[in-house]
Amino acid sequence: MATRHSFLSTTGLIRAPSNASSIVSLYPASSPPVDAESSTQKKTKNLKSKNIKNLTLPPTETPNLKRRAHAGVIPLGPVFIVGMAVVLSLFYIGALSFAFIGAEDEAVFKDMLNDLARNDPGILLIGDNVDVDVDEPAITVRWSLVACGQTYLLPGSEGTHGSSLCGIPNVPLNVYVDGDEKPTWSYDPDKIPSSSAGFSRLSVQNLYQFDSDHVLDVHEARLYPFDTYHLTTNLRAEVANTSTPTSIVRLVTLSDTASFIVHSFDTASTVLPSSSSSMSDSDAASSTELPSRDLDMTIKRPGEARFFALMLFGISWMMAHATVGYVALAWKSTSSSRVAYYLVLSVITMMVIPQLRNTMPDAPGYDGVLIDQIGFFSQMVMAGIATITLLCTLAKRELASISEDNEQPTQSTAASTPGPMKALKGPSASIDFRHMRSLSKNFLTKLDRAPPTPIPESPLNPFEPEAPPVQRSGGSYQAGRRGQRNGFPSQVEFSKWV
Repeated sequence: MATRHSFLSTTGLIRAPSNASSIVSLYPASSPPVDAESSTQKKTKNLKSKNIKNLTLPPTETPNLKRRAHAGVIPLGPVFIVGMAVVLSLFYIGALSFAFIGAEDEAVFKDMLNDLARNDPGILLIGDNVDVDVDEPAITVRWSLVACGQTYLLPGSEGTHGSSLCGIPNVPLNVYVDGDEKPTWSYDPDKIPSSSAGFSRLSVQNLYQFDSDHVLDVHEARLYPFDTYHLTTNLRAEVANTSTPTSIVRLVTLSDTASFIVHSFDTASTVLPSSSSSMSDSDAASSTELPSRDLDMTIKRPGEARFFALMLFGISWMMAHATVGYVALAWKSTSSSRVAYYLVLSVITMMVIPQLRNTMPDAPGYDGVLIDQIGFFSQMVMAGIATITLLCTLAKRELASISEDNEQPTQSTAASTPGPMKALKGPSASIDFRHMRSLSKNFLTKLDRAPPTPIPESPLNPFEPEAPPVQRSGGSYQAGRRGQRNGFPSQVEFSKWV
């Protein structure tokens, strides 16, 4: 049997027993008992006749803090990615720093000096430094005077260049470079100071080292960074007190410098004494030749310098080509702000290209070398033309926008002014009413015409025949049924009707 609910239960004022259980469940068991009817009335007063079917609150949804996996793979967070990038960067920097470990000056000539001391003792010159000046062009060699073997060695000076069998010579010497009549440098062993203990000599570089300047062969200087320089020099030595010639057993130079690689090759040679020019032919033939030593040097750029120079050369060309792209983009763009943006980029490019040219390792001056003819000068010309084109384009766009802004107010004023007011030429001008005369004439001519046929209020029935007008007394006619139904007057003068 179906249960019939009352009006109060259906409106929510009195709840069913099933809903009352949910209300009772809201109160804890420790609370004092409350009358169910009074509690229901209080709730209904507070809710103001709202139909509440269930007082239990819906469960709050907790945010899902777990990352969603895609195909079984959990994506990495941004913090983790940034942290990994920092760690890899530090690891890369640390790995490069290991290149400085063990890069101290090594005894490059140690093995060679030991071999000379055992097999061919004597006096030799070592080029500890080779300074190449491309702009001069010239080369400066720092020579060190070294003696190998107990016969030529100054006691207490052993250990030069890492060799315990070589040191400073024990005899005074005069050194002649490239056939000089006067000695280029003189050496005196008595000026070498000794330690306080008296067992060793102090190595004062200025007392046993000297510099020699030479002119380079610059036929290939314009091929930077593939430029190559050649040098040939001659050196001889003699004892200062007795002018006795002394053989130089070796001339050797450093192979690796900061900007160049030096390949040297020395050979034994002989020269005539400088005073032989004033001698007679018989005396010159009887004079002995003096021993000397020739050195051939070939100086080139290292592979690393060539690589970086070519990389900077390519980057400069790419930036110059970018300016042409700026011009193409500005030509397609209709916004003046975009053209100004490309103009700024082009100007920045013109400022960056010279800096890239100066960044090339040991680059020569702007003397028109090959890399400048096919690179720097052409790049600056291209970037300059692009900058001028962008500047002209921007000026054209700005002038066009200014002219459009000046035309728009005139057109808007003309469009908003009515027809008769167009004759107004100022605040003090009068209105031209001459056109009103033509309007009055047209109006009067229209009044003389016959009135138009009135529009029927209802559509005509095409199948209904038209009744002829009935003549009445007085010479007037009465319209038929159709005319009367269409709104015509019942009595119309015949002459007017026709």
